[in-house]
Order: sequence, then structure tokens, then C-alpha cells
Amino acid sequence: MSRQKRTVPYRFRAQKGRAISVEFDFMPGKRISTGCYDMTGAVLFAERFIRQMGLPSDAPSPTMREFCKDFFTRTGPGSFREREQAFGRKKQDAYYRRQQARVENNILPAFGHYLVSAVTQSMIEEWVLTLRGADGRLLADDTRNKCLMALRVILDEARRQGIISDNPARDVRRVAVHAREREALPPLMLAELFPSSLEERISVWGTAMWAVYFSIAYDTGMRPGEISALRVCDIYKTPTGLAVATSRSVCRGEGRISERVKTSDRGYSQRAGLLYWDTAELLVRYIEEEGLADEDMLFRAHARKDGLIMPETSNEHFKDTLRKRGLYHEGLTQYCLRHTYATERRGDVTDSELAISMGHTRLREDYDHQKALDLIRRLDAVRDKLFESRERAAGDMGIAPIRAGQKA
Repeated sequence: MSRQKRTVPYRFRAQKGRAISVEFDFMPGKRISTGCYDMTGAVLFAERFIRQMGLPSDAPSPTMREFCKDFFTRTGPGSFREREQAFGRKKQDAYYRRQQARVENNILPAFGHYLVSAVTQSMIEEWVLTLRGADGRLLADDTRNKCLMALRVILDEARRQGIISDNPARDVRRVAVHAREREALPPLMLAELFPSSLEERISVWGTAMWAVYFSIAYDTGMRPGEISALRVCDIYKTPTGLAVATSRSVCRGEGRISERVKTSDRGYSQRAGLLYWDTAELLVRYIEEEGLADEDMLFRAHARKDGLIMPETSNEHFKDTLRKRGLYHEGLTQYCLRHTYATERRGDVTDSELAISMGHTRLREDYDHQKALDLIRRLDAVRDKLFESRERAAGDMGIAPIRAGQKA
């Protein structure tokens, strides 16, 4: 039996310097521009068009490499970006570039030569669990999950176009993320980094600006991007002192201010924190000396045209300061000040109050680093209760207990 030649209900015309056009059997005499200069894109356009018209098609599945060509970065009619914007999901160019980089570096090396319809759940699971970088090392948990999310988006589009009936990546579980171990800074280190003398503190951090920046981080537990986005008008006077609040954040690596702060679906859309008296005094002095107006940014990087202090920049300054004083060891970052904030205050206020001050609806346990000195501080607050039975026994024997400051 001879094999029957497959036919499709459309024909293409390619003219030099023009996008490929298509004529459909059900629309004779009418040519439509596909907006594409390559045949793969033109076929995808034609197949998408006839599916939108509710007509059947027997065109074969494209390969992943064909389907993923400029998937995230392509613009124009029918592109993923255009549809995202049409639905109000506007993202920065950097997002699409990062996603396409994951396609090129991680997805296509594994699946590029497969037909889209041939990719299975078990293949994706194996890929996620063994995904390695160019150096051969297993990628970080969070990085592998981001690659999986990119693949889900791609296969969602393939399902929408009718190339596949189900998205096999949707049933693949994300890798459990083991966050990089962070720590709370010990009291002796904090005393050296944040001396009560304002002049000494400025000397520690190099400039008044950096002294204010990291003092706010120490007092409030705010994220670096939130501190970088603070303006003078974000400072508030309370009956007992000064406070700062913001609903903005500098986006890491993107060089822009986002009109939102990092939060979960149930988290608070604003961040607020109280300033200790020495930070408040240093802040007021800094604003007056710099001559800052109400709408001015509190902190500016003079080496950048936009003046934004990126979290990467502040983190390097944090590390350099610790190195100069012989305090640095591997793993210490400016984010440790956020962990320090939570650890120092746990037990002094309720968990709900502490969660509010950190921008969470409930307190995350991984922010609390209960070390020996912290435990001692808490136990000392209930010293009398802990030794009540011993003092009672001593009283029964006619022995007066020794109090702090007394000699035996």
C-alpha cells in the first residue's frame, strides 16, 4: 500500500524582503502576513490561526528548538510577550531576557531535538533533579525551579495552541529549596559595628551615608532594596521617636525602583520600622548636612547615572567593612542584619508584633537564630522564677539569698 501524502489547508508565499504570507483553503484569494521571516514561525502562525477558527489540523508537532526560538524575547502579533501585556501582566525586559537565557542554556540542551509532543513528565523530572551548570556542578535548588517554571510556561503555550493536550511539566514537583545558611551577628561584633558614638560609627562604615544605611538595617530588619528606595518623606515622627515606612524597593540587578515590596500573597504591601535614638540622631544630622529635600532619595550612588544604590553594591560595602576590621568570614552578608533583628527581638515582643515589623503575617522560624547569649538573655529575665524553689529552700534553712552586686 502506498503511503498517502499529508496535506494541510494552507499555502505559503515567500518574497524577498517581506514576511512570509499564507493563504488558507477556506479563505481563497485572501493572503495574510504571518509576520515571520522563517518557515517555522510561519507554520506556527498558520496552525494557531486555524485552531482559533475552530478548524482541525493534522500538522506534525514542531521540535522544542523550533517552538522555543526567541519564545520569551520575540515581540509582535501572536508572541508570548504581546499576550502577557494584553492581559496586563507587564514585566521588564530583563525578565524576558533571563527566561530566554534559561531556555538556551538549560532547556534546549536537554530537549531541543525532541518533538514538543514527545516530552514526558518522567523526562522533565529527571532533568530537574540532575540539572547542572556549565561547570558541571548541580545547579542551586532555586535555579532549577526557575528553569522548571520557564518550561511550564512554554508547554502551557504549546497546549494552548493544540500541539499537546496536557502540560507534562505541570505535574512535576519543584525541588525543595534549601536556603543558604545565614546567621545572626554576635553581640560583640554588633558593638564594634554600631558604637553609640556617632563619630565612631561613621568611621566604621566610612561615610555618614553608609553609617545611616546600615544603622537603619540593624534597627528595622528591612531588606536592602527597601532601604535603598527610601526617600526623606518616608521618615515619620512618632510620639516616642522616628520611624521609616515604604512601599517601594530597588530591584536587584535591574537598576529600577519597583512600586512594591517583596511579600507573599498574604503579606503586607508596606514595610515599617522604628529607629533607635542613635540612628535617629545620625539620620537627622545626615539629612541636614546633605541638604536633602522631602522628595529626595535618602541614599545615592554617585557612580551611577540613576543614583540608585543596588543591593549588590551595599552588600559589597558591608563585606568590605567587616574585612577591614577582621570580622568577616564566608557566608556573612548584609542580610544577616535582618536575621539579627528577628533573633534579638524574639521573646521581647509577641511573634505577631515581630512578624508585622518584618513585613510578614506570621513569623518565619528560619529567621530566629537562638544562640547561647540570646538564650541567656531570655533566661535571665525569668531568673527569679527559675530559682524560686532554691530560694524558698534557703529561706527555710535561714540562709539569706545573695543578690547581684552583693558580696558573700
